[in-house]
Amino acid sequence: MAQPTDVDTPEIRELQSMLGIKARIEASDGRIFTGVFMCVDKYKNVILSGAEEYSVNDDEDTGEKKDERRYVGMIMVPGKHLVRMAIESYA
Repeated sequence: MAQPTDVDTPEIRELQSMLGIKARIEASDGRIFTGVFMCVDKYKNVILSGAEEYSVNDDEDTGEKKDERRYVGMIMVPGKHLVRMAIESYA
C-alpha cells in the first residue's frame, strides 16, 4: 500500500482550490497587491498574474497622502514580506 505524501493534505487541497482565483496580498512595506493566485511554494513565496500594486505616497506639491495604483503584471511576493493574503472572489 502506498504511503501518504505531504502533497495530499487538507491544507494543500485547500490551497489548490484557490489557484486561479483573484487574491489580495499585503506586503511588509505596506503595499497591497491584487491579482490571480498562480503559485505558492514551501517558503510562502506567492506568484500573482495580472497584478496591480496599490500604495499610499506623499504628494510632492501638497504633502498630502495620495493613493496610487499601477499595473505590474506577473509578480512574486517573497514569503518573508507576506503579511496577509486573502481571496477576493471565487469568480
